[in-house]
Amino acid sequence: MNKKIYLKLILIGFVFLFAGCQDIKIRKIPRIFEKNEEQTETEDTEPDIRAAFTENVTNAESTEEDAKSDTESKNPGMITASDGTYDYVALGNSVTCSWEAEGLWWGNWGMAASSAEKDYVHLISKQLGSQFEMPVATMVLNLKKWEVAKKRDAVLKKYEGYFNEHTDLVTIQTGENITEFKDTLGSDYSNLLKFIKEKAPNAKIFMLGELLWPSEDIETAKRKACEENGVVFIEMTEFLDDYEEIYRSAIGEKVSGSDKKKHKITDEVVAAHPNDEGMACIARLVMEQISVQNSSVEDK
Repeated sequence: MNKKIYLKLILIGFVFLFAGCQDIKIRKIPRIFEKNEEQTETEDTEPDIRAAFTENVTNAESTEEDAKSDTESKNPGMITASDGTYDYVALGNSVTCSWEAEGLWWGNWGMAASSAEKDYVHLISKQLGSQFEMPVATMVLNLKKWEVAKKRDAVLKKYEGYFNEHTDLVTIQTGENITEFKDTLGSDYSNLLKFIKEKAPNAKIFMLGELLWPSEDIETAKRKACEENGVVFIEMTEFLDDYEEIYRSAIGEKVSGSDKKKHKITDEVVAAHPNDEGMACIARLVMEQISVQNSSVEDK
C-alpha cells in the first residue's frame, strides 16, 4: 500500500475515534442531569431521624442495673427500659429538629437555638438524666413529612420502627407546617396518637400546643385527639404570651454550627423560631407535666 494513503487512513481513523469519544461524553451529560431531576422529584428524600444521642449521667458511678434499681426505688411507678436507659422519642418540625442549609441554618437541632445543647429536646434529656440518675437515649424524628402530607395516615409507617415497649417518653410538636388538607385533621391527629400508643404502650405521651402562629382549627383537633386517647395536651399559653418580647429569636443573633463556627441569623423564617430562653421555657413546661404525671402515679 502507498505510504501516503496508509498515513491518511490512520489519520482518518483517529479523527473518527476522537469524534466518537466526544459524542459519548456529550450524551452522558444529559443522562446525569436526568438522574438528578428524577431524584428531586421523589416524594421525600429527607431522613426520618434528625439526631440520636445519649445524655449520660456524669455523677453516676453505679452499673446500669444499679441505676435501674435505684431509679425504681426512688421513683415508684416510673417505667424504665430493660437496657438501663430512659428512652425518649421527640417528634417535631424545625422547632424540634432542622437540617443544614447553606447560609440559612447550620445544624440538625431545634432552629434558632444557639447550639444543640440549648434546644428544648437536649434540655429535657439532660434534666431527665439528672432527675432519674440514668442515661437518657434520645431519638429526634422529623414530623414535617406527616404535617404536609395529603394522606397523613399513609406516612405513619415511616415511623413504626422507632418505638417499642421500652420507649418511656414521647413528645409531639407539630402544626406549624399544616396549611392545607385540613378537612381530616381530627382523624389524622387521633390516628397519630393511636399509632404511637400501639407502638409504645408503656410510654408517657405529651402533645405540645403550637409554638408559632397557632391556628384554632389545629389546636382544636389536637385537644380533641388528646381527650379521645388519654394523652396529655401541654398548654403553651405562657410561652405564647411572652413570645415576641422574650422567647423569639432575632436577625443578627449568633449561633454555633455543626462546623464549630459562629454564624449570624440573617433569615426572617429562622429568626421567627424560639431563642435559648424560648427553648428553656418549652423544656420547663414539659418537665412540669412529667412531674405532675409521676406524682399522680405515686399517689395511686
